[in-house]
Amino acid sequence: MLCTALVIDDEPLARKRMIALLGDYSSEIEILGEAENGAQAIAKIKEMTPDVVFLDIQMPDMDAFEVLHALDPDEVPLVVFTTAYDNFALKAFEENTVDYLLKPVESERLAAAVEKIRKQIPEDDFSVPVPPEFSWEKFRNLVDMSGFYLQRLQIKKGDRTLFVNIDEVIRFHSEDKYTMVYTVNDQHIIDTPLIELEKKLDPRHFVRIHRSSIVAIDYISESRKTDEGRVTVVLHDKNSTELLVSRALVKKIRSL
Repeated sequence: MLCTALVIDDEPLARKRMIALLGDYSSEIEILGEAENGAQAIAKIKEMTPDVVFLDIQMPDMDAFEVLHALDPDEVPLVVFTTAYDNFALKAFEENTVDYLLKPVESERLAAAVEKIRKQIPEDDFSVPVPPEFSWEKFRNLVDMSGFYLQRLQIKKGDRTLFVNIDEVIRFHSEDKYTMVYTVNDQHIIDTPLIELEKKLDPRHFVRIHRSSIVAIDYISESRKTDEGRVTVVLHDKNSTELLVSRALVKKIRSL
């Protein structure tokens, strides 16, 4: 077997580890490059036409299924999903001619995935067509994506632990080494950094608007342009909170 591959993950260390592990198979798998988000993944798959992609399921801008759904059927390579979430629903992947790896990826498990790739990529034909009746959108619905994302927060209050459902949260705000959690009726402090929270939140329901702020999309009531030419969002909470949007993230807010 000789094939080409892309490594797609929003975590630089995860990409580095995967590329290092794949180094043991350099005589069979050529790494064409890497991508750090869904948009880059789509562009590089279209440009480089790899035989295999090692694709992270959870990324801030879109999940793996949205990436695959954005491709034409004849552009879809063989997919090895990677995820930090151990969920029984992942067994469904094995029924759809794909494989999955739990992070941190172990060399023994990768060896099994490579063996599966060997069986699915013939020596004389690198193409791995998706069955005509197969749909990545249907596949995405088959796997309950809610199980991959944070559902409840555990908040320590002295000798008590409060359980807050994630759909009660209006926004998260970074405060030094801590993160403030604002709900409809209260606010709390947690010690999870914003960058870690972003990876655990469903991007269909939460959006990063600033390096210090993540907000619930359903609570954004409007966006405004300031006299200085900056963009803010107004939330429909009891204070009609107005938050600044980073220049780099304005396009994402306008696409909501």
